[in-house]
Amino acid sequence: MLREQKRAAVLKEKRASGGLNSAPRVIVLFPLSASVELNSLGEDVLKLLASDGSGIDSSTVASSEYKLRATVLKAPHGDLLTCMEMAKVADLMAFVASASSPWEENKSNFIDSFGSQCLSVLRSIGLPSTTVLIRDLPSDLKKKNEMKKMCASQIASEFPEDCKFYPADTRDELHKFMWLFKAQRLTVPHWRSQRPYVVAQKVGMVVDDESSGNCTLLLSGYLRARKLSVNQLVHVSGVGDFQFSKIEILKDPFPLNERKNQNTMELDVSHDEEVLKSLVPDPIKQEPLIVENTPDPLAGEQTWPTEEEMAEADKNQKQGKLKKRNLRRRTSEYQAA
Repeated sequence: MLREQKRAAVLKEKRASGGLNSAPRVIVLFPLSASVELNSLGEDVLKLLASDGSGIDSSTVASSEYKLRATVLKAPHGDLLTCMEMAKVADLMAFVASASSPWEENKSNFIDSFGSQCLSVLRSIGLPSTTVLIRDLPSDLKKKNEMKKMCASQIASEFPEDCKFYPADTRDELHKFMWLFKAQRLTVPHWRSQRPYVVAQKVGMVVDDESSGNCTLLLSGYLRARKLSVNQLVHVSGVGDFQFSKIEILKDPFPLNERKNQNTMELDVSHDEEVLKSLVPDPIKQEPLIVENTPDPLAGEQTWPTEEEMAEADKNQKQGKLKKRNLRRRTSEYQAA
């Protein structure tokens, strides 16, 4: 019975993370050194997923071949805050190492000082599922395997024990990695599953009143982890907490089964935002922006009681006096109790 429950829970988790209606998986490409070229790797991964050549202009692709939707992000080398924000939403951290990285004295040539600093910070935050992609390997098979083993032996201590190392130079190597990634059971930090979050794919702003300086922020993206109520407060990273003015449920711009019902001419139109439903907050149930209690300086003061209160206290005291009982000889009140 317990075994069947665990199996059902694993299947439910797998369908929630890789089903047709689940949000695209976020793959963050992180360079371990400044010599790593991420642009070419990101283009290769997107072209592999979009085998028909469509959707390369976007970072999110729906692949009918792999039956997978993925969002590929590239972490900028040298920007620690941006790397941290990307790691917070990543389903897979793909650390990229270059076999042609220059040697540094008394240090590994695969990880530079900034890469080592980022790894230390990301480990303290909590890493999701991780993998290492090795680029710029030699074409000779023997030298290629030797370089891969040397890279794994030098930097394996920086990553979790279950972290895998994959060559990522050719299309066949990326194809093998993508199939393994599709079947992989992803793990995320426990704090991420405690609240809903959205990775914004489109950002806009509408000025409400120029004199007041207020504006409305427009964000569109996939809702992840948990359900979200329109009456809740939303936190914008680096800005603060805000109330919702409206939530619009849009048509999925990257469905997996889109080809079955639409032709090629209709695919370009399908990426336009189509509102299916609108949700407006309830003024009674909506959470206020006031999150701190305003202290009352007179709340702790004690006032002098009135005559009526003193008379009532004397009356209660007289009624509460115990009547003296007749005890047996040589019996104390303590023994009688």
